[in-house]
Amino acid sequence: MIIVLCIFTVVFLILLCYCCYNDIYYKFRSILLLTELHNTPEVPIPTLLELQGGQIPSWLTGVMYRIGPGRFNIQQVDGSIFSIRHVFDGLPFMHRFELDGQSQTVKYNSRCLAKTFESRIQTRSFKGILFFGHVSDMTFFEWLYHFFARVANQVVYVMWGRHDCPDGQIVGVTATPNFPLPASLDKSKDDHVLVSKTDANVLQKIHAETLEPQHLFDYASFDKHLWGQLTAAHHQRDPVTKEVFNFVLRIVPFPRLIVFKTSENGETTVLANITRRHDQTPFTASYIHSLWLTKNYIIIPESPLTFKDRGRNLLMNGSVVSSMHWDENASAYFHLIRRRHSSREKEGLVASIRASAFFCFHVGNAFESTCPVTSDALLVLDCASFSSGDVMHQLHQFGAPPQLKASHFLKSLEKNRPLNGITNPPHPQLEFGNLVRYTLNVQKVEMVSMTTFVENIEFPRFNQDYIMRPEHRYLYGCQLCNSTESCCLIKVDLNTSATKTYCSRYGHSCSEPVFVPKPEGTEEDDGVLLSLVNDSVRDCCYLVIVDAKDMKELACIKIGEFTAITFHGSYVDHEFESINVN
Repeated sequence: MIIVLCIFTVVFLILLCYCCYNDIYYKFRSILLLTELHNTPEVPIPTLLELQGGQIPSWLTGVMYRIGPGRFNIQQVDGSIFSIRHVFDGLPFMHRFELDGQSQTVKYNSRCLAKTFESRIQTRSFKGILFFGHVSDMTFFEWLYHFFARVANQVVYVMWGRHDCPDGQIVGVTATPNFPLPASLDKSKDDHVLVSKTDANVLQKIHAETLEPQHLFDYASFDKHLWGQLTAAHHQRDPVTKEVFNFVLRIVPFPRLIVFKTSENGETTVLANITRRHDQTPFTASYIHSLWLTKNYIIIPESPLTFKDRGRNLLMNGSVVSSMHWDENASAYFHLIRRRHSSREKEGLVASIRASAFFCFHVGNAFESTCPVTSDALLVLDCASFSSGDVMHQLHQFGAPPQLKASHFLKSLEKNRPLNGITNPPHPQLEFGNLVRYTLNVQKVEMVSMTTFVENIEFPRFNQDYIMRPEHRYLYGCQLCNSTESCCLIKVDLNTSATKTYCSRYGHSCSEPVFVPKPEGTEEDDGVLLSLVNDSVRDCCYLVIVDAKDMKELACIKIGEFTAITFHGSYVDHEFESINVN
């Protein structure tokens, strides 16, 4: 009888898995079918680039790092091509630009950061790969095999700790110079530290000049309690105390948010261990890409874009996006965690402030203020805010050429049926989120205002000399321009909402701008913006230097006859001091 019961249970579970395979798996796979992405060539040896026009400011001497996907199509041993159809999952490339304004030169080199991972795909020896959005083509039994492998990788090995080759995983969202390292990693005094990060709890130490991957580690390397599946690709750093702030998010077996800070020498302190909001309602594991920091608080958003299935589809389909659900009837929350609390306080979470539903990838600045009427403490938070989760099904075509977006527009004319609360088939992304300022009253535990400065903006950056300062005035970002099928740079005056733009030609797409202040500058916008521009018409890539005050082009440097998709960048001066770090 027991044997019969066991057989029945196994058969039932296999049938249940088969239903999931024929439902969610095929629906997410169909979203990606029209996507075709092209490889970026690797340039391992530093190459002198061609200055095509203008002049590099004589004071601009330093290194910009940019990171993003570069390899999507991988030939396997049987001659077939393994094609990655989601931009966020291309094998990451680190790009290095060494600028010298005195000699008017720019040297460039790049490297793929996941060659061991690539070789596993080539030899078909991979198992249990977890992508952000890509869904691989496979039979049901292949799907079932990889499902069980992911359970081992993401649940068992995450708890026990895991080891891999320095380039054995995909780590390619943010490039962070001068990031603290755990004691287990040796760091010589002359070693310039460069770390790549992502939304998974895995970090990669990279040689700052050759860009060769050196070590993989996770936050549990700092503190054994910091194990978990997810984290924020964008940490926060206090330039005065030089402390780094972030969190680890466990979505399995139960939602748990562990907030911590790390000192310059790698000493880590857990600030909050959250399973419930401050009002004791259950904390929901949501997708969190970034967070805010003020002088006294860490502020972490909990949006209604959640892992409602506790990661079930993530493990089954190998796609993080397949586990995301948007609940339009749910609220968002701002979780306020005290940066410093005494040993008598059991919990660093001091408030969970409710807000209308929103989601943001990227935050701007944040600072503390005082209400002029009540003298209550206020928190002022800027971000690029989305009012729905639709962007999550549009990301696979980020940075894609206009003709690809046109094909997706035709597909989007089909009848829409929400998938996990998100529009499906997805509409083409015609605009970004809105630049919104949320003001929170700490004493009253409420949001007192929500101000929209500009619509259609993403990748907010600013002069980091003004981090956490109320006098901060200017913010820079990217804006989609559908009339020219381009993405331009935009400057926003937060005092007046006035804007200025740098717009390139048809089919030109500007990447996230990196602000570099002029050493002798006296005003907040004294400096330049560095941005990569992809020309999809001529299949070329350029580095442009734009005056941050009037948004006029100062110099244009040709990188090569290819396009390079990059997400984020950071800049250090000639002494490797952090000037603007994402």
